[in-house]
Amino acid sequence: MTIFDWINQMLVTKKHWDDFTEDEQKKFSPFIINRWLSMDKDFIEVVNAFQQYAIGTLESREVYNWYCDVLPKGKRFNKYIKGKRDKKYDKELIEIFTEYFECSKLQTKDYLELINKEELKEILEKYGKDKKTIKRLCK
Repeated sequence: MTIFDWINQMLVTKKHWDDFTEDEQKKFSPFIINRWLSMDKDFIEVVNAFQQYAIGTLESREVYNWYCDVLPKGKRFNKYIKGKRDKKYDKELIEIFTEYFECSKLQTKDYLELINKEELKEILEKYGKDKKTIKRLCK
C-alpha cells in the first residue's frame, strides 16, 4: 500500500486494522502519515499534538486506529509542501559580501536573497570588480 492508500483508509474507508495483511501493516509508517496529514491546515494542530506519541511510543495499529477515530470521514486533497532549495552562490561573491556586511556566510546568503541585481552590481563595482567578473558573479 502507498501513503495515499493509507490516507484514504483513515479518512474514507476506515477499514479495521486487523483486516490488513501483515505486509500491508508493515508498510504503515506513522512518521510519513503525520507528515502528510500535517499538510492539511484543518489537521495540523491535531497531528502536532499527537505526533509526540505516534512516533516511538505507540504501535502502528494504535496510531492508525486513533487517526481513524479522530479524523472526520471524507476525501481530502492535500498539496505536498516542498522544502525551499538553497541557491548556489559563487564562493568569491560570498566572501566579498561577508566582508561587506561584516557577518557570517550563512547570514550573507540570506542577505543575497534580498538584494536586487542592481545593488549587487554597485557593491561589486565598489570592490573594484570589472564588468566581466560582475556578470559572472551575478548569475
